[in-house]
Parts: sequence; C-alpha cells; structure tokens
Amino acid sequence: MIEEAYNHRIESAGNGPFSDTTTIAALIFLAAKFPHRQFNSVELSVLSGIGRTAMSQIKNASDTPFSLGKCTLQRLDSWLAMHPGFKQQ
Repeated sequence: MIEEAYNHRIESAGNGPFSDTTTIAALIFLAAKFPHRQFNSVELSVLSGIGRTAMSQIKNASDTPFSLGKCTLQRLDSWLAMHPGFKQQ
C-alpha cells in the first residue's frame, strides 16, 4: 500500500505542475475573468504558448514587462508587439 502511494506520487510529480487539464483551464479562466491579474513566467508560458526558454529571455530583457517576477497577459502582449522576434511563427 505504501509502495503504491509512493509510485503514484513519483508519476504525478514527473508530469510538471501545469500539465493537469483542470489547472490549465483554471489559468485560462483567471486570465479571462481578471485581465489585470499578474502571472509568473511558468503560468504565462502555458497561457501564451511561448516556450519557457523564450519566456526566460523575455524576463531577462533590459525592457522586460515583468515586475517583481510577475506580469499581466496584456502587458506581455504589448511587449511582444514591440519585439516581433519573440513571437511564435
């Protein structure tokens, strides 16, 4: 019984924090319902479809839209409009 619970916990942890469909749906709901809500880079990566490497580059840019590690979806959109090299093809 303990071994089964341990194995299940390892499998769940391997999927990542934002792989659950319910979690992704909750992020989309929050972004739509509360447009001024700030998200961290992992959440924004899920919402915008931008990869984590590109999101890290955006976060470390000199004119980053992030403030204290968080950013709104609209602010990220505005920043991406001024930096077309970061947009998805």
